[in-house]
This record gives sequence, C-alpha cells and structure tokens, in this order.
Amino acid sequence: MKSVGFSVLVFLVCLVVLPACEPEIITDPEIDDTQVIQGILHVDFQIKHIWIPTDRIIRVGLHVAVDAQSLYRGIYLQSANVTDTKKLYVFHLPPGTYYYEAIIACLCEGDSCSAGGFPGNQFGKKHTMGKFEIVKDESTLVKPTFQ
Repeated sequence: MKSVGFSVLVFLVCLVVLPACEPEIITDPEIDDTQVIQGILHVDFQIKHIWIPTDRIIRVGLHVAVDAQSLYRGIYLQSANVTDTKKLYVFHLPPGTYYYEAIIACLCEGDSCSAGGFPGNQFGKKHTMGKFEIVKDESTLVKPTFQ
C-alpha cells in the first residue's frame, strides 16, 4: 500500500514539474529565418602522413571564421565536433568569403612525432588554414592538407 501511495505522489509531482521544464520559444515576428539563403561547405578532412601511422594521428579541430584575423584570435563563426571516425564535415553558411582552420595532433610516444614533422614530441599539433567562397545554393569542397 505504501508503494502505491508513493507512486501516485511521484506521478502528481511529474505532472506539475515536467511542463515547467519546457523551454520557452521566443520568436521575433520581424525576422523570417526561412528566407536566409545559404550555401554548403563540405570539408574532406582526410589524415594522410608519410612517417606516422594514421591511427596515431587524431583530428583536433575544424573551425570556420569570417576572416584570417578572427581565425587567429579564436573567434569562430562555426566549429565542428571532430572525431576520428568521421572524414566529411558539412557547414551551412550564407554566401560570402570565409576562412577555415583544421588541426591534427600526434599521439606517438618518444621522438616519433617530432621525426614526423610535428612540433615537440607526443601531442604535437599541426594547423592548416585556407580561404574559400560560398555561393548561393551551391556546394564548395575543401580538402585540408598538412605539411
């Protein structure tokens, strides 16, 4: 009998509390998001390296900024949640000129990372960046390469 009363109490509390957790949606009637015309950026984030096995190199970052200075300062327009299992990333952007930055890191131990061209030893990172153009209703493909 005690467990039935407790279950009823939990049910009533859920009825009162759960609707209060719903987020309030705030919209501006003067802004029509459906009219934003965008293009698509595809980033083919392959990892290829001559001296180090590719399973010892990981993707660390992929960012898009409005200009090179913003990229340098870490003021990104969009960033991808990079992973070792995904090679193709997609960004939806308004038409214009943008910059991207791709970052990889070495996980090898000892001097293997520095021998492979990564600064420092283990966890050394390499950065590359480039400029690209987004055109209305078109796709742009970028393939980052690392020296």
